Amino acid sequence: MNGQRMICSFVIVFLLLLPGCLSMDSISEDENVVEKIELNIWHSFAAESKEQATFESKISLFMSSNPGVEVQISAVPYPEADQQFMIAAQGGEAPDLVRLSSDQLGKIGDIRVGGQPLLEDLRPHTTPIDRSKFDPRALNAMRYEGELLGIPASQDCLSLLYNPILFDSAGIDYPDENWTLDDMLIAAKELTSGDVNGLALPVKNAYWWFGFQAGFGGSLFDMNGTPTLDSNGSAEAMDWMLDLELNHSVVETGTQTESMKTQFLSSKAAMIVDGPWNWATYEAGRIPLQQTLLPMVSETGERVAPLVTYKGWSVSKQSLNKEWATHLALFLSSSEVQKEFAIETYTMPTHVDLYHDSEITENIVISGFIDQLMEGTPAPTTRAMAMVYDPLVTAFENVYAGKMSSSEALSLADGALESDLEGLS
Repeated sequence: MNGQRMICSFVIVFLLLLPGCLSMDSISEDENVVEKIELNIWHSFAAESKEQATFESKISLFMSSNPGVEVQISAVPYPEADQQFMIAAQGGEAPDLVRLSSDQLGKIGDIRVGGQPLLEDLRPHTTPIDRSKFDPRALNAMRYEGELLGIPASQDCLSLLYNPILFDSAGIDYPDENWTLDDMLIAAKELTSGDVNGLALPVKNAYWWFGFQAGFGGSLFDMNGTPTLDSNGSAEAMDWMLDLELNHSVVETGTQTESMKTQFLSSKAAMIVDGPWNWATYEAGRIPLQQTLLPMVSETGERVAPLVTYKGWSVSKQSLNKEWATHLALFLSSSEVQKEFAIETYTMPTHVDLYHDSEITENIVISGFIDQLMEGTPAPTTRAMAMVYDPLVTAFENVYAGKMSSSEALSLADGALESDLEGLS
């Protein structure tokens, strides 16, 4: 009998030592082991900028809140982000998350590697409540052929900025939302004196022309997405812009995007058509700038409606951690993060609740640009939008050099874009 008890005791001890029959303390220790998740993210913020610093601080906050997640950051130049991402994806080395603009999504949307798209459709990874928090225009800009290819984190457009000191010196009233293009031109002529020009903008740059084209009644594409670069009003808008330099001499000859900033920073331009991304630079240069809506076009009764572009976070189709990548994208696009970006860097938010946030509405810079955004023209997320610039560069150069009329140049540009699009099908 005693032998049987000894055998039973031995069996019990042996079983307790088997894997799976450990103490509760040991089980708890195993359950507390967190699986390590690694995410690679590409951003396109300018080096050593406030945007980069704010972004990196938010990544640190995300990791501290999610101790099992390690986020590796890489910077890529904004103009090259889409091309570098496509190259990396074709080599099977795409990051989990990448910052892209709406027109870059249009370029990437049709690309396939091994029959698979490059970007993940985020509809299955987000809820209707998640999506309802964003401005519908911004959310729609992240869609390509119905698929949600990004979470909209910001938006921007051009507006009218001016130096009130130069207006005061000339005894001219400040521009406001009631101004017409005629008022703008009259003021620019009166403000042009000596080495000071009334206005600064790159007259041959298509991005600046888009808003004037809309104000004169033209459009880049019709409802079906067919190019209409030569639509009614488009040539008039091109002539009006080029004449600022060629005929009225209120814009300094040869002004480009960088030289216009230099002119405004050195108080050599009274007005500038520019975006919120340069506001901090002008502030740092101690320019007492102010902002207002772009003018109305008397002939059409429409306001100059600048192109509104959007930037957001997209998840790679190749990511092995799509849920966590989406979680990070939503965090970086959250109301709290967007608010800090807006206040610290004048990055315009896309969260609808921030449009009514007191800290946003009471900030004259942010609220002023939001007012301009509401008057703008959302950029279509299409392959055609990504391809529109090249033919327009040629059109502007031909008209500027006097080789052809604006109508002729835009007609050729429209045909060239349609031909390029047909070559893709």
